[in-house]
This record gives sequence, structure tokens and C-alpha cells, in this order.
Amino acid sequence: MNHETARTVRIAFQTLGCRLNQYDTEVMKARLPEGLRCVTVPWNADADVYVLNSCTVTLKADQKCRQLARAVKRRRPGARVVVTGCYAQTQHAALAAIPELDGIFGLNEREDIADWLPRLLDARAPLVEVAGFEPDTPFRAHDIAEFSGRTRAYVKVQDGCDLSCSYCLIHIARGPNRSRPVTGILRQIEVLRESGYGELVLAGVHLGSYGRDLDPPGSLVAMLSEVLDSFPDMRFRLSSIHPNEVRAPLLALFERHGNLRPYLHISLQSGSDSVLRRMRRPYDVASAGRAIASAAGLSPHFGIGADVIVGFPGETEAEFADTHGFIERAALSYLHVFRFSPRPDTPAAAMRPVHTETVTERSRILRELSREKRLAFETGMIGHRHEATVETDCPEPGRRQATTGNYASVAVPEVWEPGAMVVVTPAGFRDGRLYADDVSPVTGG
Repeated sequence: MNHETARTVRIAFQTLGCRLNQYDTEVMKARLPEGLRCVTVPWNADADVYVLNSCTVTLKADQKCRQLARAVKRRRPGARVVVTGCYAQTQHAALAAIPELDGIFGLNEREDIADWLPRLLDARAPLVEVAGFEPDTPFRAHDIAEFSGRTRAYVKVQDGCDLSCSYCLIHIARGPNRSRPVTGILRQIEVLRESGYGELVLAGVHLGSYGRDLDPPGSLVAMLSEVLDSFPDMRFRLSSIHPNEVRAPLLALFERHGNLRPYLHISLQSGSDSVLRRMRRPYDVASAGRAIASAAGLSPHFGIGADVIVGFPGETEAEFADTHGFIERAALSYLHVFRFSPRPDTPAAAMRPVHTETVTERSRILRELSREKRLAFETGMIGHRHEATVETDCPEPGRRQATTGNYASVAVPEVWEPGAMVVVTPAGFRDGRLYADDVSPVTGG
């Protein structure tokens, strides 16, 4: 088949999982082969190729990937369906047994879409191309100019992980820790600024390990300081970070730089020391408590979210009570609550499970606690001025959603365009959502 003279190839992408996957999907779009007339279309549109950028953090993520692949093949039997990402990297043999799939590409191969897409279109049998990671695997850097349909963009500054938490496959899926040099980060930020983005999220698998692999070694604090100094007119926030990495030098950056959003997302996972030891997490409850208290001490409006896993194998009533009590006391503004999901070939998969009904009830309890904490935190914002970025969606007619620097959602008048940087003064709640009529543009850097 001569693709130079072929019809236009319509490609639909679907991203599951984390911010890094969203960035990597944009990299694939930017690297589509120049020899083909490629047009990206929505996932629910008719396409010639459907690419699922997968996640494997939970069994549910795996299941959703398989369901999407099978559903789109039923709808478009003649299309090519591809799975790439973490699920493809770790469980490509299982995916290869799914007849609806025409291509399975690992993380090393994902970005080489210009190579495999033409071959996929001509292939008479499924393509399965998944290579492992070497210890000295470099950071593969590709600049992107836009984030489809988003008012803020992500910049991948770090990938991989050198930890071996007992429940996690990500160190296998994404390989060893590797960092993007500061010069490349600054160049990518400049490209996105030229595209009109005013707020960026610096993302990584294990963000706190940034720079350890560089020569000479660097650090998250040093890199972030250079970014904030170089782009005073832009706003930045961090993706999740471990509590033992929330230290004085990092917190000092929030005090010195007004363009660093007053918000942290803590990868907590549990408030029980015995559970943390079984998880093989590199901190204890006391150090996590000190980290959260130190961050909260910067401002009464400093937002702090946390990930928590419920029902980790062997979790007793006393251990859950420790977690609940810790979260209740901690200055957290909300939680992401995850049910434990056994991952193949991890130590935790062989541990004694917690009864399903118990996990369901404990999840409900923590989600209710999260709602209470969010309500208390957002109530404290009423009458105070907060910078925010206007988004595109809001269920209330005549309103748009704006996300404040401390990561609260505020309904603002629809006259403000998506992506606008504004100052909002929340007036109260309407239908359970903060709203503000007092909205003005951000002035200055």
C-alpha cells in the first residue's frame, strides 16, 4: 500500500490514568508520521486507528482498557485497535490473547509511532512490540506545543521509579528513575508559553527523586527554583510528592515565589505505621504528619490533598482506626481514596486480603471524611481573594468552573474565557459548589 497517495488516516486517542500518560499521548500526536495524512478525531468518532494509552495501577484500570478496546472493535470492526502504556508494558502476553487488538506497544515503543503506525496499517497479524528497560535507560524528551482540550498543560520532568513498594508495578512498567535536564524543561515550558498556556503542572512518577540520575546530580528544589525564576509570568504546580520529600527547602520556594501554586498532593497511602511497613513506603506516620503540618503552616489557605489506599492486605480495625484518626487530625483539604487492588507478581498480591464488604465500608467512611474536610477548607476560603484558572466546564448554566491555586473549584460567570487567569472572591455555596461573582483579571507577574 502506498501511503503517500493513500486516503487520510483518522486516528483516535484515549488516555487512561495519570498526568504522565496525558503528556505521553500528546507526544504521540506530535510525532505522527509525516508521510501519512493523519487527522486526530474524538474517540467516539469513526476512525481508522484507535490508540488506548493504558494504565495498570488497579485491576479496574486494566478492565476499563479491555472494555474500551472491545467496544470500539464492535463499533468499527475494520479499524485497527492499539493498546500502549503501562498495561501493555507489564502484561503484553495477556493482551496478545485478546482477538480485538491489532497492536500492542510498550513504553519504549510508544513514542515511535511514526515507525509502527505505517506497519500497523499494512500488517496481516497483530504487532506485539514490548522491550524491557535497561538500568541506564535515558529520559526520552520530546517537546509538545499543545494539550488537546485543556486550559493547563503538563510537563513531564521525571519518569520511572527506583522504589519497590510491595503493591506497585510502576517501577516495572516505567523503568528506573530518570530525569529531564533543566535546559530541556525550560525549552518545553517556553514552547507551551508561546502556545498561550499560563499554568503548567510539573509531573513525574517519583517527582522527589528528580535529578539524582543526572551528571552532575540535581534536585527538585534546584530545578523548580530555576523554572520559577525563568518564568515569573507563568503559574506552576507540582504533581504528587512523597511526604518525606516535603522539606524546608521546598517549602521555602512557596514563600519566595508567588507563581508557585499554594498546593501539594501528598502520596500518603496510609496513616498506620504497620501498614506503611508492609507497603514498603520510605516514611512513617510521624514524618508524614510533620510534612503536612509544615506545609499547612505556610497559609490557612494552603491546599493539601492526599492519596490513601483502603483495605491493604491484613489491614486490621485498629490499623484503619489509626489511618482515620491521622487523617481526621491532619490539615488535609481532601482525599483520593483507592481500594487496594492486587497487582500481578507483587508481594502484596500474595498477602491476606481484607473482606470486600469491609473495604467498601472503610472506603465510604474515608470518602465521607474527605467531604467534611473539603467543606471545611472551602468554607474558610469565602470572602478571601484567590488566583484561579478558568476551565471549560461547569454544570451550572451561565457559569464556568475556575480552579484556584489551592485546587478548589469555583463557579464563575461565563463571560470569562477558558484559560483566563483571574482573581476570585468566593461568596458562598450554591448546589454544593463554591461560587464567585467578584472576579477580576490577574495583573502583573
